[in-house]
Amino acid sequence: MGVAEDITKSSAIAGLTFGVVAALTPRLFAGLYGMSNAPDTRAMTRLWGTRTAVIGTALLLSEGKSEQRRLMMMTTGMSAADTILIAGASGAPARARAMGALTSAGFAAAGAYALTRS
Repeated sequence: MGVAEDITKSSAIAGLTFGVVAALTPRLFAGLYGMSNAPDTRAMTRLWGTRTAVIGTALLLSEGKSEQRRLMMMTTGMSAADTILIAGASGAPARARAMGALTSAGFAAAGAYALTRS
């Protein structure tokens, strides 16, 4: 297994793990990111968690280099867009913006690196 495959698999496992934690324990997840424990925040955290878990699972189950590369391109683009949107979310707590943007940027950077190596 090469570097690109290792990074892709690690990103998929991390996404799946983040997603499951967010979907099943939104209070914990929101607290770690400095967000409120409001019902709407918990609902959105669960939605984000479900999306992230599904994407991580899709990457883990992908077959063939072209399918895996296509999924990695989409998830990398999504993470890059999330970084910009979260960083610029006016009214959101500074800690949530910073941690959310850093987390998304980390996923985007790992994906971009893997894509340049595949």
